[in-house]
Amino acid sequence: MPIWNRRKKKDEPLPEQEALALPTEIDPALQMEFETFAEDDSSEPTPRETKDTTRTASGLYPHEIVILDLAATLYTDQEEFPIFWRRDYGILQMPKLLADLVDRGFLTDAPIDVTLEAATVPALKQALKTCGKPVGGKKAELVDRLLTTVSEGELYALFPRRAFTLTPAGIKAVTEAMHIPYLHKRPVEGMTIWSLHRAVAEHPEQSYRELIRAHLEDRSRMHIEAKDYAAYRACRYRMYQFQMEESKRKRAFPFLAEVIYYDLSGVSGGTDTLHRYVSEKYFFPYDQSIVRIPANCVKAMGKLQADLGLSEEMLRALLIQFLGQLSIPFHLFTVEECAVIVLLELRGDTEKLRKVYELAETRFSQRK
Repeated sequence: MPIWNRRKKKDEPLPEQEALALPTEIDPALQMEFETFAEDDSSEPTPRETKDTTRTASGLYPHEIVILDLAATLYTDQEEFPIFWRRDYGILQMPKLLADLVDRGFLTDAPIDVTLEAATVPALKQALKTCGKPVGGKKAELVDRLLTTVSEGELYALFPRRAFTLTPAGIKAVTEAMHIPYLHKRPVEGMTIWSLHRAVAEHPEQSYRELIRAHLEDRSRMHIEAKDYAAYRACRYRMYQFQMEESKRKRAFPFLAEVIYYDLSGVSGGTDTLHRYVSEKYFFPYDQSIVRIPANCVKAMGKLQADLGLSEEMLRALLIQFLGQLSIPFHLFTVEECAVIVLLELRGDTEKLRKVYELAETRFSQRK
């Protein structure tokens, strides 16, 4: 019995590695549209969801919750803001929106102690030096020295730039809608803060994480049906991350193993477009191969092996058992070879990896 509980799926193709196909000529209509857009930066589209009427329990829109969650990174005298506020959330007049949140009692200026804690060590030392105070010690000591030996008026003059901080009402508003900051910090394909909030409002009996999990499963099925293997692979990796966020390592293992199986497949764009998008000459040898396990996945598998207390032999057996349930339209390596490659990558045994790739190259040459 495997160490996790998992229903065996029907055979279904796995994703392929994404490739980039560049057009040789630019569509004149597309070029004209781009030039028109470039001439007027103000034409940047505003997400229609910004006008969504679905509000949180505190009466705020989802993008306003994001502002509250990131209040400590915003300043009272700030004029320029990161592009994502405009691009992702359609916010064109951030100062006006911040002022409105202050007026409504969700935001306020950060007190001087918070301002000092957010300041850099060089800035703190410079302030102490200006006031004729000792500049030695760790950051906490510098902050305490300023607070206890320098008047509040002087401190405000030395640190005129004030960050925003949440009021009790602001803290409550964010706490009641934690799914919104979560999605901002950990994006999920095909889901926005507005669509997630609508789903939460429509299904109060389900947690937002259950809704995200169901959404990822739906996207996976959609990608497989469309034979968009690159998107499928990315979706499965996100599901691995999602399980790890909950420390569900046994459930995360199958998703990471599936991602690795795909990474070693050599499939790109589907079997019918394999040679169009990715030249087979880049499959081998190992040192130049594009069909390898990414370093982050090797590291992730090593962590799972350690956390689950798996020996090399046990990890190999589990990989073979799990990967043997999967089906993919094209694969450079056998299931057993995939398991061996994982172990060799974890060991860093380049010499043996080269030999595994040489065997696969011989077999691949005989297929053609």
